[in-house]
Amino acid sequence: MIDPPPLDSTRQIIAVDRLRLLSIAYYISGGIGAAMVSFLLFHFFLVLGMSFIPPDAWSHGTPTPRPAYTLAPGLPAPATTVAHKSDAPPPWLFRVIAGVIGFIILVGWTLGGLTIYAGHCIRKRKHKILIYTMAGLNCIWIPYGTILGIATILLFQWPEVQAEFKA
Repeated sequence: MIDPPPLDSTRQIIAVDRLRLLSIAYYISGGIGAAMVSFLLFHFFLVLGMSFIPPDAWSHGTPTPRPAYTLAPGLPAPATTVAHKSDAPPPWLFRVIAGVIGFIILVGWTLGGLTIYAGHCIRKRKHKILIYTMAGLNCIWIPYGTILGIATILLFQWPEVQAEFKA
């Protein structure tokens, strides 16, 4: 009969398997995060497009009446400029809002990419500080990111996992 493997060997196999699952979870989390923030692209282009609408298009569809003039023969026509009151918001407001949305998109893509890279680092057993940092940052995404971050921090306390990263 074959003896069972020693207890340390079993825990090492479990640790390696959990690290593999953890790296896959980081890949999935980063991809989903980057995809979700990409839905803001619609809002970005919508608000940016609204900043290019001319002020006359913001009126409510009722033209302002022109004054009626009676001209005497031989006199020049009076100036018929009518001041239009525009209800248009200033274009810079839309551009600032679009800039904020664009900044949020870039931050989301960066966090998604760094999360994917943290999964790669777990698989390659390097950059332990980056992995800890991304575990902490992922804790703000309740509930999946919190579970992922806590699982990472707890798993990295195992001596077998620490030995994997030292090797």
